[in-house]
Amino acid sequence: MKKQKGFASIEMIAVFVLIVVLICAIGWVKNVIKLSDCDFEAPYKCEVWHGVGIIPPVGAVTGWMDFGK
Repeated sequence: MKKQKGFASIEMIAVFVLIVVLICAIGWVKNVIKLSDCDFEAPYKCEVWHGVGIIPPVGAVTGWMDFGK
């Protein structure tokens, strides 16, 4: 049996996927927190964007954005 040096390609892919999933999950949680911090008074730009961000793929992106209060 050969000794393995470094990461195998499947392990590198698994680490990359894990990092992407963590970044998306953190973004979604940040989106929910930002939605709860919105003032819900006109104009409703922040509320609309973070409300749409409840959908997980969208929230993973909008959680990292700043739309104001």
